[in-house]
Amino acid sequence: MAASNVTDTSANITWNAVNYIGGIKEYEVYRDGISKGKRIGTSFSDSGLTASSSYKYQVKSIANNGLESPLSSELTITTQQTPEPPPGGEG
Repeated sequence: MAASNVTDTSANITWNAVNYIGGIKEYEVYRDGISKGKRIGTSFSDSGLTASSSYKYQVKSIANNGLESPLSSELTITTQQTPEPPPGGEG
């Protein structure tokens, strides 16, 4: 798993596809142990995050026959600080 485009309120998470004889139907993404939904592809864009906070992501695959894999290893990200407003906003 990998993270990219991590801001103060959002992050993109990607993972490698799983090869399974019967085929993979979808992936379920977890943030801090709570399901954030299912995805057909190998990426997830998360938003509504809190600045300067850490989050742990995991993914499991769900095969076409309904079998589910164990959860992946955790990926921990830390969001950025909230950007400072530009100086001289009033005048």
